[in-house]
Amino acid sequence: MNSRALEPSPCWTRLQSRSLGGRARKASQNKKWMLYLPTATSEGCVRGSRECTYPEPKPKSRPKGSKSDSAKPTPAFSEESDSEEEDAGPEPRIQSPKVPKAAGKPAYTESRSRKNSRSKGAAFRRQRAESYKHPITSIEQTKQDLEVRKSPETEESSPLSAARTGSQCPYYGDNLTPQSSMSPEKPSFSHLPQDQRFYLEYLRTNVTYHHYFFRNNANDFVHNTLIEHALSYEPLLHAVLGFAAYHATLERSNGKIQDFLAYYNKSVSLLLKALTSGQKHTEAMLLTILQLATFEEYLGDWVNLIGHQKAAHSMLIELYTVESVMQEELGRKILAWYSRFDLFVGFMSGYETVLGREWFGAKERFHRERAQQHPEDIDARVEAAIASHRFIALDMALLFAKLKVGEITLPEFQIGNEVVTARIRNWGQSLGPLLTDERYIVTSFEGAPKQDEDDIVDPYRLGGLFRGALFPMNFVLVDWLGTNIMHTYQTALITGRPAPPGLLEMALELCRIFESVEYWPESEKGSILQAQAGLGIAALFLPKDERHTMWIRRKLAKIEGEGYTYPPTLREKMAVLWGVPDIRHWWLPNDEGYSPIVRSIHSFTEDRTPQPAGQPTEAVRTMKGLFNNLSFKDS
Repeated sequence: MNSRALEPSPCWTRLQSRSLGGRARKASQNKKWMLYLPTATSEGCVRGSRECTYPEPKPKSRPKGSKSDSAKPTPAFSEESDSEEEDAGPEPRIQSPKVPKAAGKPAYTESRSRKNSRSKGAAFRRQRAESYKHPITSIEQTKQDLEVRKSPETEESSPLSAARTGSQCPYYGDNLTPQSSMSPEKPSFSHLPQDQRFYLEYLRTNVTYHHYFFRNNANDFVHNTLIEHALSYEPLLHAVLGFAAYHATLERSNGKIQDFLAYYNKSVSLLLKALTSGQKHTEAMLLTILQLATFEEYLGDWVNLIGHQKAAHSMLIELYTVESVMQEELGRKILAWYSRFDLFVGFMSGYETVLGREWFGAKERFHRERAQQHPEDIDARVEAAIASHRFIALDMALLFAKLKVGEITLPEFQIGNEVVTARIRNWGQSLGPLLTDERYIVTSFEGAPKQDEDDIVDPYRLGGLFRGALFPMNFVLVDWLGTNIMHTYQTALITGRPAPPGLLEMALELCRIFESVEYWPESEKGSILQAQAGLGIAALFLPKDERHTMWIRRKLAKIEGEGYTYPPTLREKMAVLWGVPDIRHWWLPNDEGYSPIVRSIHSFTEDRTPQPAGQPTEAVRTMKGLFNNLSFKDS
């Protein structure tokens, strides 16, 4: 099986650091973070013509004659201020962790009409306040719903339940577990309130590294390291709680958006206070920003995601150097987490990455050398393959971006593109010995649902899915197929040559891997979220007949039901591509699969997403890197 992965890049203005001393330097550093992190403190900020930014930090001393700065941090996601909000209670204070009550600005309002916003907003605030008075009720409901989902009767009544929820045990079994993925120590959180204990335990039991889009097994990081840092840093604790509560809410039959937004709001509020007070920047603070960015991606708010990405970049290069970031596992995980955002934003915008090429090169070199030193370590070889592929992805992105802005000529592009093409080919060929180990090839789909007669692929093709320590390679291959499709097609457009044959074949293979992961009973929870990365690209090159379009529409709807919200732009583009205007509202006819909680998330995201400021941000919102210059006449 032939495959690899790639993702392009974004071009953001780098921060210019000045040589300042004492208080002036500290104030300048604190101000830098405020410029990047998004919040919503007024209607103008939520739907205005500029990107939302955190408020400016209060200076410790003011020169004579300066105006008083009365602005103070407020939780994100707040709507327009009005008199009805005054009785909502004071802003949450930094105290021992508690369930956020109806504090500060309202976290969300169902109303999308200014005419009715006040009355509906007041009703929602009363409902929200009432729900926060009884947090254990929603937790108990979650427990009951999860038990129902796990009952034998429920499993038998839903042939896709195993594929949807994943197996209860990790896929690492039969003595194939990489030792580096296991940790004998688990941080205890028995001292926390019941609701927080519940959601942290939910994170360990139901949220995996797939939900965080780490390509290789990082469950020890998600379940232990991240929690350990969260227990000592309250903004991170609430960000993690919010992410866990988000996924728990999706599983509840009566889940409400306020069930998770309270934690998220508290995290943003506490982070703002930490930044404005001039607290020392730490790894825990950087992890908080990355967790919030992950939340934004799940909500489909890619404009605000960019604000977090920029802040994370600035803090990353402050805390680490190219050499030091690879010295410890925490630094390597932070770089992997951040670099995916960098490539993701670049891919969607068509611009260069923010992080320098040397950082990606350091990561590739570290994992390549480790794999050479330990050739029998499967986990090390997988990490090396992922890092190598990501480095190629970066260079491909830089090459296309430089041609776009006129930094290189077409002949120079063609020379560079030949090198990238050869590296892509060699990457795939180098995987031969790794991907032919029979111990890691799935040989049975026993327990999987019967194949649909209208299926466009064969998800049960034996030999086409990897298990155990090689399970992550399924997602790397999905990445490669998606990027290889775009590389092949965009190269043809730039050079004026016809698109070579094979685009449809690659798109179908990508769909096959996705559905194989979806239906294999032993796939870990969150696997289809990990596998969805290239599905939108494949959709662009599938036949436009009813059978193929309905297949992809059902998959995209399923992914959103699992919590990954696509921005409205994707539905708008697909509506034009397929000639189905109704997709602008929802993927499937008659609102099939459009649950109340998914509907609420759509309304919330559309209401609070700010207007992008600047070409790169606008390019991400319109997914210019994906759709620009695409022609579908021959696809």
